[in-house]
Amino acid sequence: MVTKGAQIAEDLVEQLLADVGDDPDQLPIMQHAMMRTWEYWILNRIGEQPIGLDHYTAIGTMKEALSVHLEEIFADLRDDKSKYTAEKLFKALTDITQENRGTRRPTKLKEIMTLAESREEELIRVIDNFRKPGCAFLMPSASVGLDLDTIIDISHESIMRVWTRLRNWSTIASMLRLYA
Repeated sequence: MVTKGAQIAEDLVEQLLADVGDDPDQLPIMQHAMMRTWEYWILNRIGEQPIGLDHYTAIGTMKEALSVHLEEIFADLRDDKSKYTAEKLFKALTDITQENRGTRRPTKLKEIMTLAESREEELIRVIDNFRKPGCAFLMPSASVGLDLDTIIDISHESIMRVWTRLRNWSTIASMLRLYA
C-alpha cells in the first residue's frame, strides 16, 4: 500500500486489520497509533524502507500507543506541582461507572482549578500540554482560548480505558469514595 509517497508493508496492514477488528471504538486508537507510527518512521527509516511492523511495534501498537504518548507528555511536565495538577485534572474529567469503566465528565475550568488547588495559568499550562497539535487528548482544541467558564473534556473515552496511569488514579479515587 502507498500513502503520501510512502509504502506501507503488507504485514503491517494485516496486523492493523487484526488489531482493529470490527470494533468501531478502535478507529480513533488506530488513527493515533498510525500517526505515531508515521512520526516514528519519519525519524527512523532507512532509505526507502516501507512503514513496517517494526515501526508500529516501536510506538506500542494500538494496545499501548495512547498510553505511551500520554506518559511521554506527563513525564515532560516540568515539576511535581504540574504532575499533581494533571492528576487532579484527569480525575475531575473521569467518572467511574458501576461496571468500573471510565466515562467522560466535562467540567468547567474554574471547577477543575478548585479541585486541583491550582492557579488558572498553572492549570492552563498543564491542559495545553495535553491538547497541543499531535495530541488532542483534551478539548477544546489548542486553537481555542481558555477562560474560567470553558468546558474541559477528554477527547475520547478510549483514553480512560488505555492510559494505565489514569486507570490507576481512577480506581484509587473510586475505592476511596466507597470507603468515605
